[in-house]
Amino acid sequence: MLLAACTFASLGYAQKMINGTVKDQEGEPLIGVNISTNENTGTITDADGNFSLKDVKPTTVLKISYLGYETQEIRVGDHTTFPIQLEPSRESLDEVVVVGYGVMKKRDLLGSISSIKAKDITAVPTTNAIESLQGKVAGLDMTRSSGKVGSGMNFTVHGNRSLMASNAPLILVDGVEYGSDIDINPNEIESMEVLKDASTTAIYGSRGANGVILITTKKGKVGKPTVSFNMYAGPVTQTRMPKVMNTQQNVAFRREAMKAVGQWNGPEDDAKIWDKETLDLIQSGSSIDWLDLIMQDGVTQNYEVSVNGGNEWTKVSLSLDYTNETGLLKGDELNRYSGHLNLSQKVNNHLEVGGSAIFSHRKQQSAPEGVYQSAITYDPYGVLYDEEGNVNIYPFRGSSAADRNLLCNLDDKNYLDETVSNRLFGTAYLDWNIVKGLTFRSNLGIDYSHRRAGMFKGQETTFANSNSGRAFVSKQEYSTYSITWDNTLNYLQNFGRHNVNVLLGQSLIKNDGEETYADGSGIAFNKWQFHNLDGAMYDKHILSQLEDSQMLSYFGRINYSFDNKYMFTFTARADGSSVLAEDHKWNFYPSAALGWRIKEESFLQDVDLVSDAKLRLSYGVSGSAAISPYQTQGQAGQTYYDFNGTPAIGYRPEEMANHELSWESTKVLNLGIDYGMWGNCVHANIDLYRSWTSDLLMPMILAGHQGFTSVVSNVGKTETKGLDITINAQLIDTPDFTWSADFTWSGNKEKIVELSGKQDQIADGWLIGQPTHIFYDYEKIGIWQTDEAAEAAKYGQEPGDIKVRDLNKDGKITPMDDRKVVGQSTPKWTAGWNNHFRYKDFELNINTYARVGQTIRNQANLSFYPSGWRNQFVCDYWTPENPTNAFPRPNFNKAQNNLLYFQTLGYEKGSFVKVKDITLAYNLPTDIASKLSLSRLRVYATMKNYLTFCKQDNYDPERGGAMSYPLTKEMVFGLNVTF
Repeated sequence: MLLAACTFASLGYAQKMINGTVKDQEGEPLIGVNISTNENTGTITDADGNFSLKDVKPTTVLKISYLGYETQEIRVGDHTTFPIQLEPSRESLDEVVVVGYGVMKKRDLLGSISSIKAKDITAVPTTNAIESLQGKVAGLDMTRSSGKVGSGMNFTVHGNRSLMASNAPLILVDGVEYGSDIDINPNEIESMEVLKDASTTAIYGSRGANGVILITTKKGKVGKPTVSFNMYAGPVTQTRMPKVMNTQQNVAFRREAMKAVGQWNGPEDDAKIWDKETLDLIQSGSSIDWLDLIMQDGVTQNYEVSVNGGNEWTKVSLSLDYTNETGLLKGDELNRYSGHLNLSQKVNNHLEVGGSAIFSHRKQQSAPEGVYQSAITYDPYGVLYDEEGNVNIYPFRGSSAADRNLLCNLDDKNYLDETVSNRLFGTAYLDWNIVKGLTFRSNLGIDYSHRRAGMFKGQETTFANSNSGRAFVSKQEYSTYSITWDNTLNYLQNFGRHNVNVLLGQSLIKNDGEETYADGSGIAFNKWQFHNLDGAMYDKHILSQLEDSQMLSYFGRINYSFDNKYMFTFTARADGSSVLAEDHKWNFYPSAALGWRIKEESFLQDVDLVSDAKLRLSYGVSGSAAISPYQTQGQAGQTYYDFNGTPAIGYRPEEMANHELSWESTKVLNLGIDYGMWGNCVHANIDLYRSWTSDLLMPMILAGHQGFTSVVSNVGKTETKGLDITINAQLIDTPDFTWSADFTWSGNKEKIVELSGKQDQIADGWLIGQPTHIFYDYEKIGIWQTDEAAEAAKYGQEPGDIKVRDLNKDGKITPMDDRKVVGQSTPKWTAGWNNHFRYKDFELNINTYARVGQTIRNQANLSFYPSGWRNQFVCDYWTPENPTNAFPRPNFNKAQNNLLYFQTLGYEKGSFVKVKDITLAYNLPTDIASKLSLSRLRVYATMKNYLTFCKQDNYDPERGGAMSYPLTKEMVFGLNVTF
């Protein structure tokens, strides 16, 4: 018996040679198909699709994979020959995408939607999950708003439509409006979908006019509990900073400014510029780098732990997160604590209830306002500290606030700008499968937030000048409370070749906001800061307000398809808003879409090159009521008057009521093509769109005799049109090496079609036929040169002054005839190119983003002070010996406010191409991780914002021209562990 058992065992594990042939669905051999085993052996098919493997056991499992085809796994067993047929991969088409109030398969979509999954959201570490969309969604124009810690993103979908109202898209988290400040841990997000055309946004009616971003958080999953730990940390450093003049450069600039007016001919005239003590400092070589004193290397760090698991009846997901950021400017710091809990419970086979809660506590301290600009303009010579090493309050010769030491602003006992906020965002739902195909869902969302902002400016700060040398305090309390209640009934049924999906719903939204603000000056003790407002002795002010608004909506959607080839969607929503006039509160928003899956036609079914082909056409209407509550009722303002010789307070009409105020309306036409090749290893989405917005909510100019200059009305029209292209490609797919790439491109053109009175409103920068955000000014063409003195004199100028174009060539420069559109702040096109490489257990991600065609108003250039009585950045300025065309000649008699055409120095081309993120990661092999009781261990390093290609060398143009907080670059090191 023992001998027989040994013989049987040896036969069971006997090794043998196997061979096989791999073909496609048409019977054609496939070359280079990967054949791997669970024993780390493998081969590829030859030119005839054949393969062979030696020393194979009956227990061996073959894995057959090929780019664009479904992967198969086969157990060897007793077989030695394997005829294998691979089917085209349909994974991308069967992928589920979140849409308004539901989900759909990607193959059935008729609208323009971009979907970003969890692995792409967390591929690059960030505190703001929205940032992960930059460069990955065609039609989404996105830039960083600031280098300040915790700052958000500026973004629009398919350009700007409104002139006064916000053009930011609606952001929903688990179906409830969240706002643009997304302080949710990116690791807790399952997917983000961007809805761009009316077919997809019309289900949200007036709230979806600017596009919609749907964020779905992670839920518990069936299976054994998993515990994950994620962390990253790294330094935050400077990028593209202006170089400030040192003492030697500052002295040369001031001498030139005095020389231009005949008051300096040599060093012997320095006494006309500086007093003896300052001259001694200059001659001693004293040079203060104020930027270096107010700046530091920052740090970003994040730690998150999560638990996920459940069974068929109960599923739970829980996470806790801590984020800390310190910025480049001293005093700029953010601490954020957040938690997310999601729970679902099946009551029976027909009823499920659940909910989620997101809590966040945020404490942020900001650097002193204007400290960055001040550091550029402060003199580079002075006495920073006294003999005892204390900060010298007046480092220069002077005793005004402007002469105080900038370091006084950095003392937290003398200056504090602190904001503390708490937010609870919760949802609860009930899903009831009434009968087969008929489902009812009720979703309740509650959003409560409280924010307290306090500011204290001590007597020794440079800010005390504005309140007569007194300490200043202010405190603001702001609370909001929102309720969203959605109820939907969904019917899904198949009738042979007919598929029908009907959705009916109702939504109620209620928003309340309450604000209290107080300030004053003359605080006796710095320790009080802003916590004892009653201690303010002078200039006390108090303000409070309440805002309350409601919206009631009814909506429906019908999806119909025939034979999986011809599809139709009709959507309608009726919104009623409390903020509009009594007889104009309701509006109706319909949309319709047609789709044709051409691939399902007989003439394409046998074409291997085409794996997907779909044509989409949609048209719909959405709107906006983006005005503040009570706008239709008019406003009263305080006024002071004399009552029998005694000052008294009264009220006067401040804003005119408009009882006809109605909805802003946007119509959108979209033509789309979805195309896939080689089993969808290359897939493209192309969308051509055009939108028309009318009845813009904006001021209508009134005749002065009416007592008001303007009133918010429905006037004006805009138009946008553009093209979106998205290409996803799996370029290489082998067991050891893979390369996938995504490319997005979007071109957009917008213009104003009509304005109030059918006239340009130049003062507001609105011109008919031009984009919504333009720069209308004189065009700088250089600097007047010495040999142009006679020509310059005709324009009242001299060599060294700014030269602008005389557009009508009449020999004079006038505002009406010689200004033009010198640029637009919106880009003409944007693009993203994202590459993912994997070699065995190593990964490399490279994300590139381009924004091209926009103009910025560079505040760095506007820090030029021609009179010389402030320091400034190093620049190429004109002198008789340096006939440049960059900056004008220093001139003591020409301050900024009387230097002709000074503002033209700021306009620059703002186009840039950035390698936004480079991430190198290593994944511990599964067999080693399992020995450590781990299911995943990943370590990585990320470079963020390190490579920028642009015109500027002293400024990052993504910032848009502002100078308050410079943008940063980061080197982040991270760890992901799952138990």
